[in-house]
Amino acid sequence: MTVPGQALDEPRGEELTPEHVTAVHQQLWAARGAAAGLRLTVPPCPYPAAELAELAQAGRRVGYLPPEVATRATRHLLGTVFPAMDCYSLQPDTEVENIGGRPGWFDYEAAIDAPYAGTSEAELLEEVRAEGRELLSMNQYIVAAQDSRAFTGHYLDERRTWPRIGIRVTGRIVCARFDGDEMAEGLGDEPPVAGSLLTGYDLHPDFRAPYTGGRTAGVARSERDVLFPPEPPAPQRGVHPSQEGEVDLDTEWRRQVDRLVDAGFAAELGLGAEEYAASLPRFGPQPAEYRGRFDAPVLVETRIPWQRQYELTGIRVSPFMAFFPEAVPWHPDSAHRDVPYAAWFTKWGRRFPGPTSPDDARADLAADEVGANLQEVGAVAHAFPELIASARFLDAIGYVFPAAEIGGGVPFDAIERTPGICRWRGRPEFACNLYPLAFSVFRPLIRGRETHS
Repeated sequence: MTVPGQALDEPRGEELTPEHVTAVHQQLWAARGAAAGLRLTVPPCPYPAAELAELAQAGRRVGYLPPEVATRATRHLLGTVFPAMDCYSLQPDTEVENIGGRPGWFDYEAAIDAPYAGTSEAELLEEVRAEGRELLSMNQYIVAAQDSRAFTGHYLDERRTWPRIGIRVTGRIVCARFDGDEMAEGLGDEPPVAGSLLTGYDLHPDFRAPYTGGRTAGVARSERDVLFPPEPPAPQRGVHPSQEGEVDLDTEWRRQVDRLVDAGFAAELGLGAEEYAASLPRFGPQPAEYRGRFDAPVLVETRIPWQRQYELTGIRVSPFMAFFPEAVPWHPDSAHRDVPYAAWFTKWGRRFPGPTSPDDARADLAADEVGANLQEVGAVAHAFPELIASARFLDAIGYVFPAAEIGGGVPFDAIERTPGICRWRGRPEFACNLYPLAFSVFRPLIRGRETHS
């Protein structure tokens, strides 16, 4: 019943009664809960028939959000119910905060394309307040989109829109959308992965375009005086457990060599596994002054172009990057090298414990610190795959995309941008943030100047 693409009969006409709506959603959530090992119950729909008819006339649909999956802290359970979403905002410790929202019954715009087209953040909020509504929380949005798929065969916003919803990343309201079965129109010609939830953390408050919009929620008149306490702020995350503790350099060297061999690096160079291992440098002792700043030893392969390295290690290059000029070194020290080397890098959340913009990080570099290049950021992402999987993304601040007009008909400013690696459509992806701001899910990647070849 809840398999993507399998449509249900949506209550309409004479069936649009609270009893029938309740029965439909009880059936939906019984199947969803069973698929995820959850026991989810649905109370009676509080919207009377007359109010349901008004909502239908206004192009709105009623949904139900179980309390067990209604908050930022429990959002990952929706990822279990709908595994195709596979989005970084579904991590158990996600920093993508709900601004508002509530558990229980709610109503939302049923149109596949979002309303409020072309609005900035301030304009959208003004319109929503004037209507006495609020932005959908991420949890509500997920349920609304999945209900839409079940009833119509289409996710919300799969065709043409990126709506702002009631979520915040590093204090800024951002947008989300779903991939459908076919490529969206006018959004960069990115091949879809049906069912993927995309959370656009890098939206600027002033940005507006024909495809920006918003999604709102309302509640039954009988429940409008019921208040819910705001969710606690998302915790600031630090070093991932995979990078905690001291490492034995010989053991860590062998682990990274084996990962490179398994990815096909040795075969790419026409070498056997041990022949390839012998061609790589060993890790040198950690300089005393690096402790607390550069605590992660990483092997950097240079004999294979970075694009091919990404292909071998499963890092997708965003199709959107075809619209940008070629990335160039920010400083000569960050330029690519010709000989493999071992270097000491920052651990995510150690050198920069809080969100830090690329420009601020570059301005803060000490004499023995070097911004990471494209080979290095790929090497770190491959050496520590748990970082990207856990939404600990990396800015390669040693390189920049020069300011230039972006093609493809997208109205973004001609400003300098920093490349990096995030998780998008369920896998690591090389791209750049559209604005050079500090994002809680990113940290600048730098290394110590001393290396071993």
